[in-house]
Amino acid sequence: MIRGYAEQPSPFAGGEVTLRVATDAPRFRVELHRCGDGLTLCEKSPWLPGADAPPHLPSHDWGRPGTGLRGASLPAWAAYPMPAPAEPGVYVAVLVEGDESGRDRTDPDRTTADGREAKALFVVRPPRPAARILYKLPLLTYHAYNLIDGHAYDPARAAGHWCLYNMPRPEEVPGGLAPGVGLHRPGGGTGATPYDITNFDPYDPTPRQTYVHWDGPFVAWLERHGYAVDLCTDVDLHREGAELLEPYRLLVSAGHDEYWSDAMRAAVARHVAGGGNAAFFGGNTCWWRVVFHDAVTFSRVGFWHEEGAPENELIGVSFRNGGERDRDEHPVPVGFRVQHAGHWVYEGTGLREGEVFGLAENLVGYECDGAAFDRTTGPPYVPTGADGTPPGFTILGVGDARASGWGLGNGAATMGLYSGGGTVFNAATTDWVRGLATSPAVERITANVLDRLG
Repeated sequence: MIRGYAEQPSPFAGGEVTLRVATDAPRFRVELHRCGDGLTLCEKSPWLPGADAPPHLPSHDWGRPGTGLRGASLPAWAAYPMPAPAEPGVYVAVLVEGDESGRDRTDPDRTTADGREAKALFVVRPPRPAARILYKLPLLTYHAYNLIDGHAYDPARAAGHWCLYNMPRPEEVPGGLAPGVGLHRPGGGTGATPYDITNFDPYDPTPRQTYVHWDGPFVAWLERHGYAVDLCTDVDLHREGAELLEPYRLLVSAGHDEYWSDAMRAAVARHVAGGGNAAFFGGNTCWWRVVFHDAVTFSRVGFWHEEGAPENELIGVSFRNGGERDRDEHPVPVGFRVQHAGHWVYEGTGLREGEVFGLAENLVGYECDGAAFDRTTGPPYVPTGADGTPPGFTILGVGDARASGWGLGNGAATMGLYSGGGTVFNAATTDWVRGLATSPAVERITANVLDRLG
């Protein structure tokens, strides 16, 4: 058994990244694979001495000594510093166990960045901005669902793990419950088990809440089509704020960017107010407001629309007027019905007014976001603004979840955009990226947004 994580989730090219690793093998080595349009082996370490260490609590920094629930001493996971790769991008460290004779005794799957163990994800940032587009990975979402080895906490045994979706009550934890979950532990995109791994996607067998499910395919598409982008994590946005975004024309987020701190939101709002752009090719975006208790531990305090200004004010739409369908419940496909077919977003798609695209991909899938609108007047439908959607938000496509028997509030995904200094585009569904593989309309809309706003 071998697990590890990168202590710096986004080192700079030419800098240093420290892997924290625990293994019962006498030796192990590291293979660094760059995740672009496929996986490319970039570097191999020599054999390193293995050191075992027990799991810590979810809120611990596993690189520091800790104390278990029963008072046991938990030694820090061993540190293995190494040079960060010279080429920016997303990387996965593949951890290979070896025997005393220097022979591999494990053979991790090198065809995918995904894995329940033996892998660790990190981003390499350029020393200085090198592109006009910044793509942000949702590290907070990855860790919110991170259950390490998949063994959920059992109060009777005071054993197992929790994430933000199976938090025990304080009285169920010896010594009380420390707040939140941490970033310094295995997982964070790969190398651990998501809490909802059994909540399968009938269209994509990769686990949700992992890099390979949403972000990986989008990053691969960007590289395949020649888009120059810099990459970062949402932790970088939290720590560096508006200064991080200042050199960039466009911030891009995709998939399931669910967890946002005050600092993240304020930075993007300032970026847009100052003429910068943002494009959200995802759903359930900015749903939970989170707070950090220290540099690496965070917890959620409530939904943004209940804890502060509604998320619509920034991103244009909200999960509370969209909805969720798990597993293969409500299998009737939902796509987007076109409004304002002459808009630049639709340029070159050939789509006509009232036509539906994305049905074959079930594009309005796992989770979607919407702006409130009056169903009795239209089409074309116009936001009421009652939920905080900004004036001037143009609904370009409607995916009617209510017609398929599900949805929250108004029950319709609303793809659209507004301008408030800069422009904010929102695709309003977690599964937009799935259409990049098979839908010419989805591809062209994505390219139009990137080309125009980036």
